[in-house]
Amino acid sequence: MQQLQEEIDKLMKAISNSDTNFQVSPSLMTATFDTSCSFGSLRVTTSTMMEQIEQNLEKLSSVELKRFHRFEVDVKLDPSTAHRQLLLSADGKEVSDGGESQEGSDTLERFDLYGSILGVNSLVSGKSYWEVAAGDKTGWDMGVARGNAKRTGKLSLNPDGGYWVVVHYNDDKYAAMAEPPVGLTLSEKPDRVGVFVDKDKGLVSFYDVTAQSHIHSFTGCSFSDTEIFPYFSPHLRENGRNAEPLIICAVTR
Repeated sequence: MQQLQEEIDKLMKAISNSDTNFQVSPSLMTATFDTSCSFGSLRVTTSTMMEQIEQNLEKLSSVELKRFHRFEVDVKLDPSTAHRQLLLSADGKEVSDGGESQEGSDTLERFDLYGSILGVNSLVSGKSYWEVAAGDKTGWDMGVARGNAKRTGKLSLNPDGGYWVVVHYNDDKYAAMAEPPVGLTLSEKPDRVGVFVDKDKGLVSFYDVTAQSHIHSFTGCSFSDTEIFPYFSPHLRENGRNAEPLIICAVTR
């Protein structure tokens, strides 16, 4: 109880000291735990606290995004890892489904079953941020992958398999590929997605840049002792739809 109270006090102090004005419930700011109460009452109290904390943290998204440009990484796609059906632009900034296999040798570096590709950028340490224009695509994957994660055959597209990925599918569905996957509810389709990585703290966060909102965060990621790389999949074309590329673009300032 004492540890939980200390964590809440720290979090509320951080929110109060931020450069954004919040309307925080007085009861939350002065909340204490009555250990004589029933566990049912305690669950109600903590649930209410966490709901208010999450609401206030969501308001920080626009503040975070304004600061992320300091950590911008000039991400480019690595053709040696691309599934042979993917089509890349000459500048290494766009990837789409080419509709048929392209020329290229089959190696252990190349995705051979999943239509995926990595960035050439090795995220060794510190903080990194990039943005991807997704437009009106009906499906895509974005995130990061361990350099030694399996790329051939069927993949475990989750942290245990070395992938920290958010997936958009069926035009209006989203999921964080945890184990098991976590369904995400978005109010609108993100036109531009921001990906922030703090390798030292084991954090991967996704943002709807246009709406200035947070999509999902993976925390406690176990990749401090290995290289990780940006990960993308534009998904296949679907009856003439989803042909648009994923475009790695300059960070919005």
